[in-house]
Amino acid sequence: MARGLRDIRRKLKAVKSTRQVTKAMELVAASKMRRAVESAERLRRYAQGAWSILRRIAIAHGELHSFFQERPVEKVLVVLMTSDRGLCGSLNAHIIRASEEYLRKAKEARPGEKTDFLAIGRKGQQFLRRSGQNVVAAFPALSNHPTFRDALPITRFVIDAFQRGTYDHVVFISPRFLSALRQEIDASILLPLSSQALHIQDTASRDNAQDHEEKILEFTFEPSPAEVLNTIVPQLTEVQIYQRVLESAASEHSARMVAMRNASDNASDILDGLTLTYNQTRQAGITSELAELSASSAALGG
Repeated sequence: MARGLRDIRRKLKAVKSTRQVTKAMELVAASKMRRAVESAERLRRYAQGAWSILRRIAIAHGELHSFFQERPVEKVLVVLMTSDRGLCGSLNAHIIRASEEYLRKAKEARPGEKTDFLAIGRKGQQFLRRSGQNVVAAFPALSNHPTFRDALPITRFVIDAFQRGTYDHVVFISPRFLSALRQEIDASILLPLSSQALHIQDTASRDNAQDHEEKILEFTFEPSPAEVLNTIVPQLTEVQIYQRVLESAASEHSARMVAMRNASDNASDILDGLTLTYNQTRQAGITSELAELSASSAALGG
């Protein structure tokens, strides 16, 4: 009996320690999430405005810049954004599942297509290594308050590879923050910024309430269309990539906060069950001892 009580006390102590850790991690994740969500939402409206500008230019003057021109798809660069660390629920599993679904559909639609990966985050790198995919570059996850400068190496690699003609399409697979309890996985074409891809992407955005049938006006460029577009189109593309980085960071921290909260609640439930078991075991031990004393007293008195 004493050994059983000692084991239960040991389990109670271990679960209490675990609950302290998960509660602390929940508070840290909540603090990081608030800042990440503020950054993502602050840039989201600007990024949507930039996307609308790109859509208008692509429809009216799609022939003026290489970023707007479709070409035969032979090589694709897939940018897979995951986290470096786990303990964020099923977020990374959903991202990996979305990448597997993309590869399956791409193989069915274009059997001869060659796909390379750019991995952002250690979890994605590990998955791609296990599945035998070709990883041309790897970056750590930018989850601790990323700045625009932090995302520049990624944006420069993607834009330069597309401009050189190394890849015909650039696809991003990354989480999109909707709320603390909900994140969706977005798998969409970033480059080229064709009118079709832009229209699909713009329609998929739930926050964009613009009418897609609105009249597209002609643009007048000064000093010249080539000079203006060569400046603003790469910059607006960099904004789109940075927005995805911020959405990914907000999604990771919110998923981790919820996961740690659930872990803390589960630990509390386990503690309640162990405490009840401990009290019942202890009460049974006391009752047994009292019965033995009563029986001994009755035997001596008899």
